[in-house]
Amino acid sequence: MKSKFAKSVSAAILALALMGQVSAFAAASGFKDVPSSHWAYNTIMWGQQNKVVEGFQDQTFRPSQGVNESQFLAMLLRSFKIDIPVAQAGENWSTPYYTLAKSLNYPVTGNVNAVITRTKVAELVAATQGKNYSGTNAIKYMLAKGLAQGKSGNSVDGYQGNDTLTRAEAVQFIKNVLDKLDTTELLPRPSTPSDPSELEGIEDGSESVVDRDIEKIGKGEDQELAGLATKVNNALKGTGLNVFYNVEQGALGVDDPKTNRIMFVYFKKPMYDGTIIQYANLANEAGTEWIPEYVDAIVKAMNALGVKADASFYKAFKEAVYSGKEKSFKAGNETLYIKPSKGAGDGFISK
Repeated sequence: MKSKFAKSVSAAILALALMGQVSAFAAASGFKDVPSSHWAYNTIMWGQQNKVVEGFQDQTFRPSQGVNESQFLAMLLRSFKIDIPVAQAGENWSTPYYTLAKSLNYPVTGNVNAVITRTKVAELVAATQGKNYSGTNAIKYMLAKGLAQGKSGNSVDGYQGNDTLTRAEAVQFIKNVLDKLDTTELLPRPSTPSDPSELEGIEDGSESVVDRDIEKIGKGEDQELAGLATKVNNALKGTGLNVFYNVEQGALGVDDPKTNRIMFVYFKKPMYDGTIIQYANLANEAGTEWIPEYVDAIVKAMNALGVKADASFYKAFKEAVYSGKEKSFKAGNETLYIKPSKGAGDGFISK
């Protein structure tokens, strides 16, 4: 771990001199509010090309807008490439989708404008596979079949079933499901609950994730740094991520012991150019999308360190990562700058 951390910090110093503005996420433009730099551009284009999603009459997609039950139901049923009639005059556009869903005994509420939760999404996806699971069992089914990953761990708690989806996230969710289904045949949902025996091995709570002790590197002690590391470690409980600090370099970091990826380094004293944070390894292997649990960990670590990272930071960070361009955000009374580097999902945050 010592050599890995030292290498990361050295790389940060070198990268500052070589830092470029090249984005690994660029592509051609589509909906007028989904530029090529948008994190879900490729997924939304896939959805449009496969007639899973449609835009609005003003040629927008509104990717950040919350998805409601009728919208998600339509996306899900369209993904199975079946013919669905157009609504008749005077009917709501979603009526044909609800008619089909009810004929298949799918667990819809009929409240077309209700924002859908991740638990309801799990229930609907399980239903398309001929399973009658609800609540916790529906989530376990998604995790057991690899149809979804928990946001903070491979458990029911980690799945975060009460969270909602944006339109962009919903398309990504459906694409992930379709990529892993054994069959794309749309099946009816049984009238009685399905056997839960196939759900064994999926834990209910985040206790299934191993929390780790803080690792100290270097001789001597730094009480301030140790205290900061404790705060970060407490903020990341339940994630299975590792927090460590180097007393000689005055820095602390977060890595994933499953992959040996360091995704966060914090410098107690700003570097010569004002850099206080290095982020890295946020992109998936294809370099096309960031890894949500890593980004969530960075946000939690920053807040634990007193570097306020709220919704405005998240927006600026996403724009910076996917455009490759510098963005600023307010952290309390300070203005900080997000500076992407050449590597997909790598960069720095500076004063």
